[in-house]
Amino acid sequence: MDLKEALKDDLGEEELEHLVKSFEVVGDIAIIEVPDELEHRKNLIGEKLLGLNKHINTVLREVSGRKGEFRTRDYELIAGEKGTETVHKEHGCRFGLDISNVYFSEREAKERQRIVEQVEDGEVIMTMFAGIGPFPIIIAKKKDVEKIYAVELNPEAYEYLEENVSMNKLDDKVLPIQGNVRDVCPEYFGQCDRVIMPLPKGSEEFLDLAMKCLKKEGVINYYSWGEEEELYDEDIEIIEGVAEEEGREVEIVRKRKVLPYAPGKWKVCLDCIVRDKE
Repeated sequence: MDLKEALKDDLGEEELEHLVKSFEVVGDIAIIEVPDELEHRKNLIGEKLLGLNKHINTVLREVSGRKGEFRTRDYELIAGEKGTETVHKEHGCRFGLDISNVYFSEREAKERQRIVEQVEDGEVIMTMFAGIGPFPIIIAKKKDVEKIYAVELNPEAYEYLEENVSMNKLDDKVLPIQGNVRDVCPEYFGQCDRVIMPLPKGSEEFLDLAMKCLKKEGVINYYSWGEEEELYDEDIEIIEGVAEEEGREVEIVRKRKVLPYAPGKWKVCLDCIVRDKE
């Protein structure tokens, strides 16, 4: 039984039309959008959702979009136990986090697996904006990489990053580093086979660093967002421009829609091979 079916005897037809059936599950927390039209029904919706999913202990309502430097959201408890901290399991790894203080999306699990499948054994990888560590930890768990540098500015996310690396027994493969990539990356120029840039807004400001981190040839997994009508075009122009400034050439080998952000807007990824000019 889905949420709409469970609520059909409690909500009117017009209310059911406003109901958002989809929700995200992070650990034992369900996160759902409750539109203003159903504000007076939020606790009922939360309780029904709780009853439908025995592995969920908390239901939160989103009350803000992504905001601030660390792209966090505000939440309201509408059912279950109070708390925003949990342990999430994905691809055989465990991630401790507090969703009110860090950025994390369970909906990007498929995308993380896609990147894992690209990685070759023996790679040295720079993960910018590493957050609580989903990219570096899952890659290190699945592939025999040499080293992954995981850089995170948010001090709370960094604490979870450190804990998650240890919890997954990957201290020998993943090196958490707290700080701004502008300050951290110069130490690793010319050492990396791959740079992952999962920050979709503002990544273009750090493309020069990413290219400098690469060896003579390497891969950048570059994330951005754009309007449906001109998806990828501006990003490709930016990437090619930075490559030219860095004395490199770039080949865009894959373009992928990751997630919808808003009507007509998408988070996208461009997989780029970057080489020194001959």
